[in-house]
This record gives sequence, structure tokens and C-alpha cells, in this order.
Amino acid sequence: MGVTIEDLFEALGNLESDGRLQATSLRLPKALHDALSIATELGMDSSVSAATREALIGRIRGFARQAAFNAHFAAFPGDTPRLAEVVKRRASGTDHPAARELGLVDEVAAEMERREPNWALTALDDTVDDVLAYVELLAAGVGRRSA
Repeated sequence: MGVTIEDLFEALGNLESDGRLQATSLRLPKALHDALSIATELGMDSSVSAATREALIGRIRGFARQAAFNAHFAAFPGDTPRLAEVVKRRASGTDHPAARELGLVDEVAAEMERREPNWALTALDDTVDDVLAYVELLAAGVGRRSA
């Protein structure tokens, strides 16, 4: 039988407790390798290995979250939240303009949902981040609201 999302979450859960290292060979485009080396020298991370590890962990966690959401929403389509609700929850208790510009959040989120109706199944975290960024720009007076 194949692997499951539960197997992935279990492996991610073991990251903190399993200090063992496994040597891995990666083939990277030279330009990416050069950029990684330079960024590391400039202080992004303590080493190329540490930078690579952190990047992979972030990408795998994001993939696991989206896969879990997709599985849940496929089984329970009525649970799919409105984008504005998710954005408001994420901004709640922060000093982000979305925490106080609730009407603006509603406008921007409605437009994003119109453009990307399957946002929760394709890029939940990215779409929320996009709404937050757009609300921040509009609240700062950059750009203008469409009619």
C-alpha cells in the first residue's frame, strides 16, 4: 500500500526529536547554487545545508497543509470557508491593517474569490497572503479600489 498524508505528518512531527542526519546529494542549477552560497555568506543561514534544510521543511509543511485541506474539503465541501473569514482570523489580534479595515478585507477577498473560485483547493495560504498584501497596500493609499 502507498504512503498517506498521515505518514507525511508523522515524518514532519519527528523533525524535532530525530537529530540524525542523512547525507543527500542534490543537483542544482549553477545559478541557484551560486545564489544560495552568496545568500549564506551574507547571513541568510549558517550554512548551505542549513539553508537547504529550512527551505525544504517550509515547502514540505506547506504542501502537507494544502494536501490536508484538500482532503478535508473534498470530504466535507460545506466546510470550505469564505476567504474573508480566513483573512480576518489570520489578521485578528495583530496590527495589520486587515484587522481594522474589515470592509476592505471583504472587498478584496470577494474579488479574489471571483477570480480564483477554487482558492482553498489550490493555494489557500498564498491566496490569504495575497489578500493581506493587497489590503495593506490599499490601506496605505497605494493604488485604488476598482469600482
